Amino acid sequence: MNAALAMAWAGSLGGDLVGLYSFDSRPRIFIPPAPGRAAFVRLQATCARLGHDTAETNHTLALTHLHGRLKRRSLVIVFSDFVDSITAELLVENIAVMARHHLILFVALRDPALIGLAQPKSVSLEAIARSVSATQILRERQSVLDRLARLGVICLDTTPAALTGALVSRYIDIKSRELI
Repeated sequence: MNAALAMAWAGSLGGDLVGLYSFDSRPRIFIPPAPGRAAFVRLQATCARLGHDTAETNHTLALTHLHGRLKRRSLVIVFSDFVDSITAELLVENIAVMARHHLILFVALRDPALIGLAQPKSVSLEAIARSVSATQILRERQSVLDRLARLGVICLDTTPAALTGALVSRYIDIKSRELI
């Protein structure tokens, strides 16, 4: 949430319209893009009230809904992830549709624990089995990010600790290259 708000603050200072769209198993909140610091204050208040849902994310419903609400080319930052190949396939398909009309920045968070499992410190049958599984998950994850990049999606794959700085830096890069 902090990274999204930092991004909204940077966008409003950069003269861009900033909005918010929240979804999980269904679309939740849509705040249309608006200019200035007043828009940021509204986003901040809305984010403070956001709840948490454990239901599986429905990228198809959410991204179709968002695509219908956006009237002009926009930078759409998607904070999401995927846990299995079916979810990943649906995510890629729906982002591909949006990427035809909008610039998409897909933000995925690396799991430091998973990386630790892939590089075990001890050698045991259990550690090797976990390492093989973790490595396979990381390869599948990288494959999805590569597919998104081939579709023209800008991917930001970072650790939670580095997210805010990396996200604002990527936004500044996008602006300097005049992609939006």
